[in-house]
Amino acid sequence: MDRKTRGVVVALVAACGLVAAATAHLDDHAKPDHGDTPAPAHGAADDHGTAKPAPKAKDDRANPFKAGSRKADAPAKATAKDEAKPAKSEDAHGPNADSNHAEAAQPAASKPAKASAPNASATLTEAGAVAADEALTLLKEGNERWANNSSVHPAVDSARRETLASEGQRPFATILTCADSRIPVERVFDRGVGEIFAIRVAGNVSGASETGTIEYGLGHLKTRLLVVMGHTKCGAVAAAASKAELHGAVGDLVNSIQPAVQRAQRQHPELDATAITPYAIKENVWQSVFGLLKSDEIRDLVSKGDVKVVGAVYDIASGKIEWLGEHPWQHELLAALESRKHTETVASANAGAEADASTEHQTAAASEDAHK
Repeated sequence: MDRKTRGVVVALVAACGLVAAATAHLDDHAKPDHGDTPAPAHGAADDHGTAKPAPKAKDDRANPFKAGSRKADAPAKATAKDEAKPAKSEDAHGPNADSNHAEAAQPAASKPAKASAPNASATLTEAGAVAADEALTLLKEGNERWANNSSVHPAVDSARRETLASEGQRPFATILTCADSRIPVERVFDRGVGEIFAIRVAGNVSGASETGTIEYGLGHLKTRLLVVMGHTKCGAVAAAASKAELHGAVGDLVNSIQPAVQRAQRQHPELDATAITPYAIKENVWQSVFGLLKSDEIRDLVSKGDVKVVGAVYDIASGKIEWLGEHPWQHELLAALESRKHTETVASANAGAEADASTEHQTAAASEDAHK
């Protein structure tokens, strides 16, 4: 091979080497770097045309112990900075800083945020408790989420439990309802640990034990809202309406519901025992409210405006609550009960004075006989 031919061959070999190197370099750039690129999700398109999620506003309305709990939802606007961030995993029901679902979405090394005390986002009383109207709004909003299958399960993480164990409970509502297993109270209102002081008894009756427990919730725990909640298809009320033959303590409990059934029958004399039950369920709610107002401690709190008492009926099929409001004759009942208390106090004082006078007279007579 002459010198000229040899030079051509060397030039061709060098050119082939450059092409191979350039091809390898291009292949390296074409391959995705799985270590640096976040997995795409559905939503707004990124630089590669792949859908990415738009940032969502955090829903803090569900938690009375977080700022902005009463603010309406407002989706955050996507920015270039937001789109550059990796997509965060979310619970199927939505973001929630206090839930176990949010805790699972955090890195393993991070700790869940501790539940904070009520702040200026809620309407607070001088004692630091959530005001009655604010508490009622939280319960209504929670029930809407429950009925619509969009619960966020607030205040259920380990940090919440630890905080309550060390700092004590601070529920924002007291609720008297039936012991029926179809009423998971905290879930019905989409509330968490330590947020509801619940009293459960068949027929949501207000006996001595229930009244004493509620006095503790209102007086010691300082809850400003008391809800008395019946429910559809209540077996205790149905038994009272049908005059079922029952024995033992359960018979006494059902008999205590009879006045509510009788009032419903007077209002709807054309209805039989089955048809009258829904009306008797509401009357039984008002009867329990009346029974609780007989308590001097509860009545005093209500009269001062420190506590609000509302009735409700839970539909076990739909999950929705019918809110009945305050007792339609609450003002008259408070006045009548206070008047009766005054009358009884005066009568007791008079009886005591008469007893003291009688004792004094008998003592004087005995002393006179002894000196004869």
